[in-house]
Amino acid sequence: MREILYPRSVAVIGVSSKPDNLGRNIVANMVEFGFEGIVYAVGPGGGVIETRRIYRSVGDIPDHVDLAVILTPAKTVPGILEECGQKGIRWAIVETAGFREYGEGGISLEQDLVSVAEKYGIRFIGPNCIGVINMDNGLSVPFTRLNKHVKFGNVSIISQSGGVALSAMNIMAAEGLGLNKFISVGNMLNISAVDMLETLIDDEGTGLIFMYLESIRNGRWLMEVARRSKKPVLVFKANIGKLGQTIAASHTASLSSDDRVVDAAFKQAGIIRIRDATTFANNLKILELPPMRGKNLAIISRAGGHAVMGADACELSGFNLAEFPPSFLQEIEQHFRASVIRLTNPLDLGDLFDLDVYAQIIEQTLKLDTVDGVVFLHTSMGTDDTATRLLLERIIEMVEKYDKPVAFYVSSDAQEVYYLKQHYNFPIFTQVVETIRALEMNYRHCCEKGQQQGEIEIPEFDVNTTAVRTIVDTAQAEGRDLLLSEAMMALEHYGIPTARSVAASTVEQALSAAEEMGYPVAIKVIAEQLSHKSDVGGVQLNLRNADALSEAFEDMMQRIGQAYPEARLDGVLVQPMVTGGRELILGGRQDPQFGPVVLIGLGGIFVEIFEEVSVRVTPISQRDALEMIDELRGAQILKGARGLKPADIDAVVDALLRLSQLLNDFQEVQELDINPMMVFHEGEGCRALDARMVL
Repeated sequence: MREILYPRSVAVIGVSSKPDNLGRNIVANMVEFGFEGIVYAVGPGGGVIETRRIYRSVGDIPDHVDLAVILTPAKTVPGILEECGQKGIRWAIVETAGFREYGEGGISLEQDLVSVAEKYGIRFIGPNCIGVINMDNGLSVPFTRLNKHVKFGNVSIISQSGGVALSAMNIMAAEGLGLNKFISVGNMLNISAVDMLETLIDDEGTGLIFMYLESIRNGRWLMEVARRSKKPVLVFKANIGKLGQTIAASHTASLSSDDRVVDAAFKQAGIIRIRDATTFANNLKILELPPMRGKNLAIISRAGGHAVMGADACELSGFNLAEFPPSFLQEIEQHFRASVIRLTNPLDLGDLFDLDVYAQIIEQTLKLDTVDGVVFLHTSMGTDDTATRLLLERIIEMVEKYDKPVAFYVSSDAQEVYYLKQHYNFPIFTQVVETIRALEMNYRHCCEKGQQQGEIEIPEFDVNTTAVRTIVDTAQAEGRDLLLSEAMMALEHYGIPTARSVAASTVEQALSAAEEMGYPVAIKVIAEQLSHKSDVGGVQLNLRNADALSEAFEDMMQRIGQAYPEARLDGVLVQPMVTGGRELILGGRQDPQFGPVVLIGLGGIFVEIFEEVSVRVTPISQRDALEMIDELRGAQILKGARGLKPADIDAVVDALLRLSQLLNDFQEVQELDINPMMVFHEGEGCRALDARMVL
């Protein structure tokens, strides 16, 4: 896609000399940004604009054209693209709206557009977009009139919304962050956001990539591309409604909502998720610094109050306050006018007014092996602006020399802060807590990308795929989901431990099974139409003898049969009572954007109330499975908090990995619940007591 960003000649189609014509804005923007190539204006009325002749058609242009920018009424666009194809133009940006977003007629126009593009091998951005800016060569084709208020830099933007992209550019300009590329992808009919992400990953001028996405059409491709990027990828994902509501009701569908899956996928791919304008600016700024490779932080402050605020924020962000050697503190104390401040970390320099000494202290701090990064909290007195600027220049040199981050907070008048942001290519922060939160993100991103550099090992178990295929095919042929007994068998074939289960269609069969396995037993109704057995009284526990079992069986069949006459009752599943252990839920579903996802949560009837779950896109690694367990607020209970015996975490990890493989192998399984999965003490394993599979 590099050709679309670096054309030598551009035809702007839809230009007239009328004052309100948007096409003329595009030509003016090319002049404003200093485009290095040739610009041809095209419009049926002819005339002159910006001292350029307006050609009446693309065919009238005497020379070869690399890129066409089209801004004409929607119904004319397929025909104009046809002219471009005949002219030999192979790259286009269609800014016109009125396609899919407009209604059925727009969809038909899109189909015509695609047909023309396929006929001539044309690749195009749009339709319904605001265009592209390349600060490197002056290409600037948005139809809104722009001034060059953002400076040249290394941040590139890919956005489904032109307005959001322009807002992001305004934020960057205010923060002194430089733009490299700006790409509004619109309806993504031909060239997608991920296509452009792949291009920018290899683009020399791009150092950081920000994406605004309202939809994700191929989540796994996005993950794959982002995972191999050595450049930070930041994404604001809007439109985060629960797509799972349209799926048949189940625990998994409601718990693994679209947004939870997006969170998990971004984490697995090393994508930094942005949720608001403040974190957008702060994260872009902090990623300009070297990575924070460890948790040991030094806080140096000019004010005691800021030092306390910094220490609080440090604790909330999970950083450690690095210990300073006594000799280091003694050296600093020699510069103090009076021994009125006890030196520690955070380092309160309230009794020091020489900013040259500040620079020396920061450098000595960066030299310490026990320090991974520094937060410098600087309050300017208004009379030391020149000294502050000199100090900042020295900090910039130190950061490069020692390859450690220094997060620079400054409190000063607005004019001076603006000056620093605009004149120094270095991040300036104006809120203490946000400074440390940004550094926390830098650290997390460093860790996550470091983990992804090694090959991710996905285990593959020897399982009985053939047997599960038979079960699934039989159910599909009969137009139904798996029965309880079939779902439990499928788990067994994949090596997921299950409670011993015997299907019984009559009370006699149930009594026989109970006699063989021993009392007490539990029985659970087998009925395709009944999703949640406990909700309809389809579970009876702790049946201690034959009389209790017979009575429970007859009562269950009669009561459910009367309440749900349309349900076909295939009998019950008889299981021995399982005591002890802790309840978990394991599950998974097919996500519309990311495919199979796997889930773990604290089980029981309140699982959907507390929503205590963790989600990952399959296939998962052992590290993924362990992280999923760690993310549960109840993880410490499983690990043996407050004198409790630890649960068998290894067995749960194994079950999660096998479940991940099952969901990958059988993508006909739309939803899968194992609830409860009982996990016992360490070394005693885990066992699925109930399962549900929707095809």
